[in-house]
Amino acid sequence: MFRIEIIPYTLRFKQPAGTSRGVYHEHRIWYVLLRDVEDPSHVGIGECAPLPDLSCDYSDRYAETLSDYCRITEQEQQINTELLREHSSILFGLETAMLHYRQRSWQLWDTPFSRGETGITINGLIWMGEFREMMQQIEAKLEKGFGCIKLKIGAIDFEKELALLRFIRSHYSAREVELRVDANGAFAPEEALEKLHRLAELKIHSIEQPIRAG
Repeated sequence: MFRIEIIPYTLRFKQPAGTSRGVYHEHRIWYVLLRDVEDPSHVGIGECAPLPDLSCDYSDRYAETLSDYCRITEQEQQINTELLREHSSILFGLETAMLHYRQRSWQLWDTPFSRGETGITINGLIWMGEFREMMQQIEAKLEKGFGCIKLKIGAIDFEKELALLRFIRSHYSAREVELRVDANGAFAPEEALEKLHRLAELKIHSIEQPIRAG
């Protein structure tokens, strides 16, 4: 039998993280700690880390909602997946904690990555900012050898964002560097199609959330 403790924590960005919804300087997260009542050394830890205005399940009452669902999980001694379908970050945190608790190990899955045999290919993320700042981020990622660059767009002038993408394309073909963009819903529906056509000219691999939901 386990009890659940919620541990709030604040992460602070090393540099401001700009998106079309605003600039993040810190990130409030909540750790969920499952602890066996008979063996306090037997624990499971998970992380609930929604971003305000970006995560679908974030609200001003997030901490209270998390507490409510942790209490239900504690009472039932299992995760009610269907009940948590609309609260993805809470479900993720509890599932991770439960898996850790049951495995009694940080190696949650038996994969080449978890065995330390291989890494995971990731993109080089470029946060929004002033044109010069974004250019510096791009140059740094390319120097490190990233084969995929993902730009947050929608906060500065669209023509300047296209200029950043053209800079990459002038030095690297689509085969050499894959380009992705994430607008976080910044495009107005009436202008989205035109902007997508202009992005396509630069052989963009994909765009995430060009318009807001609804």
